[in-house]
Amino acid sequence: MNPASAGPDERPSVPAHQPAILHAEECVAGEPIRMIGNVLFPKLVAGDGEHSVSILQNTIAPKNGPPLHAHAFEEFFYILEGTFLFEVGAAPVQAAPGDFLHVPGNVPHVFQNTSDREGKILLIARPGGVEKYFAEVAAQAVHDPGNLAALQAIGMRYGIKMMGPPIAARNKPA
Repeated sequence: MNPASAGPDERPSVPAHQPAILHAEECVAGEPIRMIGNVLFPKLVAGDGEHSVSILQNTIAPKNGPPLHAHAFEEFFYILEGTFLFEVGAAPVQAAPGDFLHVPGNVPHVFQNTSDREGKILLIARPGGVEKYFAEVAAQAVHDPGNLAALQAIGMRYGIKMMGPPIAARNKPA
């Protein structure tokens, strides 16, 4: 879609409660989402349905990353700090600060912070709503972290299909 030709009803509206500035460790509403080696700071949650967008700052522990997964929404990753190995489809991509990656919807992908220190990315999801998934996973992980079936069920509710282990789990010596 060409933003210049989009009608006003096709653009995400910025919520009235959106602050003029959010500092690095601040969220648009509530507390950061802490889950499984990540701290997510929702910065913008705007619009409804297919024209919505979510923007989150994600702080990722060293050598950490999600399992291989796919979902219908597209994601964009802007690397702020650290170095990352992404696999988008079957293609490995090294990413460093300033790099910008696009993952189309329904493409299996995985990434890992390859740094020896925390890494930071800006995650943009379109359509938005992924922050709700992260909040549910975080709550489940606190209450019953070993219940993989419950974590999988949360993913399915949001159209997120887990397809394999994180990169770090695949690279562990036998």
